[in-house]
Amino acid sequence: MDARGRSRFWASALAGLGGLCAFMFSAPGQAGLALDGEVRADLARRADDIAAVVDDLRAMPSLREAVSRGQRRLALVIGNNDYDELNDLNKAEGDAVSLKSTLEELGFSVTLKLNVSARDFDDAVDAFVDSLKRGDVAFFFFAGHGVSYEQRNFLLPADMPALDAIRESRLERYSVDAQDLVDRIYERGVEIAFVVLDACRDNPFPPDADTRAVRAYGGLARMTPQKGAFVLYSAGIGQKALDRLGPDDTDPNSVFTRTFKPILSTPGMPAVEIAKRTQVEVHALAATVPHDQDPAYYDQVVGQFYLKAPRPKLYGLVIGIDDYGGRHNLRGAVNDARHMSDALAAVGAEKVVTLLDHDARLKFIDYVWNDLLEDADPGDTIVFTYSGQGTQEPAPDKLNEKDGLRDFLILPGPQPLDKYSDLADFSADRKLTDDIFTEWMAAAARKNVNVIVLIDGCHAGGILDREFANVTFFGASQEDEFAMEQDFEGEQQGLASYVFARGMTGSADLNGDGYITQRELFAYGDQNVFHMSAGRQNPQFYPAIEASSPGLALLRSAKADATGDLTAHWLPLPKAVQDDGGTR
Repeated sequence: MDARGRSRFWASALAGLGGLCAFMFSAPGQAGLALDGEVRADLARRADDIAAVVDDLRAMPSLREAVSRGQRRLALVIGNNDYDELNDLNKAEGDAVSLKSTLEELGFSVTLKLNVSARDFDDAVDAFVDSLKRGDVAFFFFAGHGVSYEQRNFLLPADMPALDAIRESRLERYSVDAQDLVDRIYERGVEIAFVVLDACRDNPFPPDADTRAVRAYGGLARMTPQKGAFVLYSAGIGQKALDRLGPDDTDPNSVFTRTFKPILSTPGMPAVEIAKRTQVEVHALAATVPHDQDPAYYDQVVGQFYLKAPRPKLYGLVIGIDDYGGRHNLRGAVNDARHMSDALAAVGAEKVVTLLDHDARLKFIDYVWNDLLEDADPGDTIVFTYSGQGTQEPAPDKLNEKDGLRDFLILPGPQPLDKYSDLADFSADRKLTDDIFTEWMAAAARKNVNVIVLIDGCHAGGILDREFANVTFFGASQEDEFAMEQDFEGEQQGLASYVFARGMTGSADLNGDGYITQRELFAYGDQNVFHMSAGRQNPQFYPAIEASSPGLALLRSAKADATGDLTAHWLPLPKAVQDDGGTR
């Protein structure tokens, strides 16, 4: 049978080996499913939507213009632990001291104030605002108690009276209005103002000693900052910002600040990306207690701005497996891996490890992953690509799997897959499970290393058990679609892998500024896979394209050559889908 007719896809049942990727054969050129008018219109609209995203990215300003151009950087950092009449906090002072060091490393001139009274708070704010000049970069950080009253947010000094009988006039007299502070900074003509409040968003009765909570007023409210301001809260609406994880928590910083601080200092982080990563990782850390805490942010920054310029080094772990034994063998996965390794080498990757067929053993993959992660610095990028078989099985612990299924990538072994009668018979060392993969991504997140993941196989999206803001995920196709193979340059290759490799060598740098961003990679892949499959294959992206970052620089790009222009491979969207190639 013609190898071009091979397909790899998820079967709908999990009886025996029914959950494995199976084969479908069809002669090249065989007519497919006829498209009615509504489907054709949907395909046309999708093509237009993709083109609009690509056009916007081509017009995007160079990221080099977003790097700070030598402006003065001034910061006021306040931490209040010791309150005269309110509950004391454990970590606010440590937060302020730690953040002062981080900001100084980022080039800020920092004024630090600890346990300030109302008068000292006002004096510090007045001096800070008066020192700002047009074009400066301003940063204000407050760790302590905060409350809201009638949609106004107030930051509480150390001598704040107890709130059980306080009147609005006294609240205004003793505390600092956060919106007024932001407005005063904006009026000085600064280029950008960062305002970070690690204060309470919720005030239960009575307060918990491990939360930034005081009695009454319901926590901080939404804020509408002026143009050029970026406001980040330590928790979401109705949530408590944890001061610590428990009485045995010896970390000098709050849950928010210990997460935020290293992300802030990571190269190549635009303001929104700093907030998103902090949001995701604070949520994951607080969930260990368990507790819900999802930092909120309010963005009025126009374009991109970096406190530290992007300078990502690139590393690669590339896996391709054809040899599974018998009828489950593949034909193009090893080709995918070889071309992917060449692409990464072409853009100057520091180290690329390629594992083919029986070299792709779980212990060795784990060793290589950890070795690359050890070499990578915050802001660097590791590319993980896998071409091969994947499947699902009932999860041993269904509480940790929303769909009750555990996804895994199938690794080679001494026994052909044909010899197994049930998925349960697979040995553990032949399963790269979602649990293992998720822990790898969590380790990268703790180090603030970016990861690009390409899974050119089945049920790609299930390999991640939780959201990661540092992971750029590219799955070959939707769950109900085939991952196609085509003949490129005289050999079988996965369509998604072929497009991905071309994009990495420079063609995904849509605005030609020398960087490939998350959204550029997604948009380039989406448009080319869609058109090269005549609309039959649509990649999965996490985050979704519309939520992806146009400013997160994943790698420096080489100058694109003619091989990256794939429009010659595009197929028309016909009245009937033609089966012009094979599927995986």
